[in-house]
Amino acid sequence: MALTFPRPLPECGVRSGTLSLAENVAMSPSGKGAFANLTQVNDPVWLFACETFTLRPVPRAEWGAWKNSLQGGLRSFLAFDSRRRAPLAYAGARSSVDIKAGWDGTANVVTLVGGGVLTLSGLPAQYRFTAGDRIGVEQGAPLRRGYYEVMEPAGADGAGDAVVTVAPFLHTALFSPGAVARLWRPVCELVLDWNSWRDENGGLPRLGTISFSAWQRI
Repeated sequence: MALTFPRPLPECGVRSGTLSLAENVAMSPSGKGAFANLTQVNDPVWLFACETFTLRPVPRAEWGAWKNSLQGGLRSFLAFDSRRRAPLAYAGARSSVDIKAGWDGTANVVTLVGGGVLTLSGLPAQYRFTAGDRIGVEQGAPLRRGYYEVMEPAGADGAGDAVVTVAPFLHTALFSPGAVARLWRPVCELVLDWNSWRDENGGLPRLGTISFSAWQRI
């Protein structure tokens, strides 16, 4: 069967996979240190750090083949933050239907403002957002994926509508009303930093752990 990209992570062995925002702001002092000049030198981008458990030979080989299929970063993959397996207000949920029966974990984007204000509909009534929740925005063919973090608590009304402030600023040149907002395990599209790949056995023959980093692609 032909491989499709972006690929998911291999299904077994992930110990941690975390997404953190690189603000890309440079600081230079002036006035004999009395002032700090801050300049955003590039757009904010999400960075992914992954580490596996100790792997047996078969899953270890699977991870190696997965890495090679990405062609050094020319091909992309998808991952979610392992610390955000469920929205923070619903930490005990194992799937989106645990939050509301029949809900698929998505909402509809009504409006997006570049400053980070996102208006959503189609949420479960009284749905609760917590600062630190993640939201994915998906639209187009081929599918474009944005990845954002909720900045402050918010909630949906009885009709399932909500206004949420997110960061970094929304990519209004890429997404428009009618996009899909994914709240249950939103994924970030990423490219591998092949120089970061480590496959180490720690003195255990045939067993090993794998770690690597990647950065966001939109």
